[in-house]
Amino acid sequence: MQQILPSWIEDVDPLDIYPDDSRPAPSDRPWVMGSMIASLDGATAIGGLSGELGGPADRAVFRAVRASCDWIVVASGTANAESYGPPKQSEAVVEARLRSGRSAVPRLAIVTVSGAIDPTIPAFTHAADDRAPEQRPLVISGEQANAEKLAALNAEIVRLPAPAPQPGTVLNELHRRGAQVVLCEGGPTWNGKMVQAGLIDEICLSISPILAGGTSSRIVAGAEHAIATQMRLSRLLCEDDLLFARYTRA
Repeated sequence: MQQILPSWIEDVDPLDIYPDDSRPAPSDRPWVMGSMIASLDGATAIGGLSGELGGPADRAVFRAVRASCDWIVVASGTANAESYGPPKQSEAVVEARLRSGRSAVPRLAIVTVSGAIDPTIPAFTHAADDRAPEQRPLVISGEQANAEKLAALNAEIVRLPAPAPQPGTVLNELHRRGAQVVLCEGGPTWNGKMVQAGLIDEICLSISPILAGGTSSRIVAGAEHAIATQMRLSRLLCEDDLLFARYTRA
């Protein structure tokens, strides 16, 4: 993989650079990363799945981004559609995480308004990484969530004292649990809530060399009104005609 910016490097391993990036958490909340892939025309999925846009290079960057956080947060719709599983790390990823002062394995949090999460997705049915066997997923909901559906999940449940979980209260809960860096993996509607709340510090965007067409959402969708958040291009990598951009808040 080549690094184009901030300086040219012929051959880089994303795992050698992403976990060591500076991510200074504010005093009252974690640093928030967003990680998404999009086609040249802005689609975030083909046939409902983001994996159709990527390839080996995207998976390598995805692993490196996940090596950089304490918690992974995903909305229930994306967890269902992508059949989310428990975070599992290769030995190389574990080494990178430990080198940068993190735990061996990040923890997964799923955010839901209704509680309608498929209890058979691997996140609830597959064993956690044996380096963190006690870590069941955390499901964060509010007062509107169906109690019976939540009870059917093999997860730790947190019901926030509000009708629905909001970005600020979700981050407060993770901050209370010691999170310094939180990675949001979507979907676009949850990303929209995060942008609307002004809580995105970093975007790791994979740009696929595909023209997708169709009606797929943008990486941020559903925000009530436009929010112009200026970001700065901190790094750009390239392999197999994909671009991997790291933007941080200007």
